[in-house]
Amino acid sequence: MKFVLLCLIALVSMPLPADWAVKGEGNFSCPEYVSEKRINGKKLYSSITWVQGFISGVNYQRALEEGTDSYIGQDFPATTIVSWLETYCRDNPQDYLSDAAEALVVELKEKE
Repeated sequence: MKFVLLCLIALVSMPLPADWAVKGEGNFSCPEYVSEKRINGKKLYSSITWVQGFISGVNYQRALEEGTDSYIGQDFPATTIVSWLETYCRDNPQDYLSDAAEALVVELKEKE
């Protein structure tokens, strides 16, 4: 009984994910990304830059809040980001580039 109670308390005390405003290319849908990748379109390059900026922003926020160095994705080249995003977007066509960037950061954090 104590175990169940402790589990319930832990679940209640966990923070829920909050919404956040997405600006720029983060609003690019996954099908649009895959299409731009296929034709090597202009928006492909701006979307990769957006994702790199997103990762940099996560590193900045993490360093600011935790007071520690943050190098998420430091050794993850842009060409690898392009391929990773394409795979993610093919598997998750209902998502947006911002969702893909968030998933990429989670995966990169796990590799730290």
